[in-house]
Amino acid sequence: MRYLKCILVLLPCLCCLNVVLGQTEVTGKYKGHIVKMKYYRGSPDDIQYLEYGLVTDLNKQIKKLEGDIAKKEKELERLRKKQLVSENDDLERQLMIKERDLLACERSVDSLKRRVVTVLDSLVARENMLNDSVRVLHAQLDEARKTGFRTFSPGGPYFGVGYSIGMPLIFSSLLNQKMDSGESVWKRRVTFSHQVGIYWGSRSLVKKGSLSLGIGLEYSRLKFAAGIGQLSDTVRQATDSDQCNYTAFLSYRNVEESATLHYISIPLTLSFGQPYRDRISGYAQITLTPSFCIGSSLSASGNYSHKGYYSDLYGNSVNLTLDDFSALGFGPNRQVSDCGKTAEINRFLLTGRLAGGIYLPMCRVQQGKTSPWVFKLGVKMDFAITPVAKGMSDDTMLPEATYRLNQFNLMSGDGCRFVSFGLEAGIMYVFGNKN
Repeated sequence: MRYLKCILVLLPCLCCLNVVLGQTEVTGKYKGHIVKMKYYRGSPDDIQYLEYGLVTDLNKQIKKLEGDIAKKEKELERLRKKQLVSENDDLERQLMIKERDLLACERSVDSLKRRVVTVLDSLVARENMLNDSVRVLHAQLDEARKTGFRTFSPGGPYFGVGYSIGMPLIFSSLLNQKMDSGESVWKRRVTFSHQVGIYWGSRSLVKKGSLSLGIGLEYSRLKFAAGIGQLSDTVRQATDSDQCNYTAFLSYRNVEESATLHYISIPLTLSFGQPYRDRISGYAQITLTPSFCIGSSLSASGNYSHKGYYSDLYGNSVNLTLDDFSALGFGPNRQVSDCGKTAEINRFLLTGRLAGGIYLPMCRVQQGKTSPWVFKLGVKMDFAITPVAKGMSDDTMLPEATYRLNQFNLMSGDGCRFVSFGLEAGIMYVFGNKN
């Protein structure tokens, strides 16, 4: 109200100035404070601007106080936030870790999605390529069928006859003896074995591939031979027919022994590969063969000389050398065949066989013609699993001698077995309808 009174006091003065000047600005003091006013003269006067110093100072103080309040509020808010952060620091760290892991997972998911898209695109491209290839193959197959081409026939059961020839090598403890020089005492001779048989094989036991079983009946003739060119031997502890001890001096020239064995066998075969009517194929076979010896022929030839030296004969300090006394088996140029040789052949023999080769259909395959007749050609290896003959007899003349005079050495050593490498051929008839 006091301000208004002041204004009312000043208004007459201001109106007089407005009349004189038009727009008038008046400056004065009221209670020590500056007062400014601008107005236009008129009736009434038009006041444009009024400034009272006290009001201005108060406004400035108000603004300063408001600024101080804002600062205090900000500080208080900061303190509250700081306290909240201090209380929830562990929770914030855990949240940050979770957010980081979540971000990594999201990136992994994005990467996997991109890979899935790439794989799907690749699969689609490959599927299109395969579809194109299948269409081309179908077109080629249709064209081939129009020109008379046919599909391959499945392998069926088969029946056949076969023949094989081999070179058997016999091994035993006697034939493996060495001279003092390290040279072998025996020289094995080249001989041949022959086999003929009939065979039956099943169709393939598996859908994919070719695996079949077979059985047969074979006749085998095996011949073995070995010889000694020259050999000198001394037996220190020999006993004659009168049970007198002496030292034997033996020499051998051109000794030959041979054995021919005859077997009936039942081969049991596992085959990888089938004969087909319309294409060339290969085979590999594993065979187990029980065999029965139905006959044997053994022979020996050659010369030997036998001398005996008796020391302190009958305790009379008499030394005697006998070099030609047939009653006790001494003499020069004697025949080894006259020594009553023996050998014990095992009647049952178990052998194994590994074989491989090809089947050739007897037709013009390139022209699409077929034939049930198939030619078989391959190689094989037969080997004895059980001994061919029994070991050396205990009743042996001069058992310490390198060459046993009264036994067939070829068939008498321990572990007498053989290995035979050969060729096989056969004709097969494949059952089944032509496709």
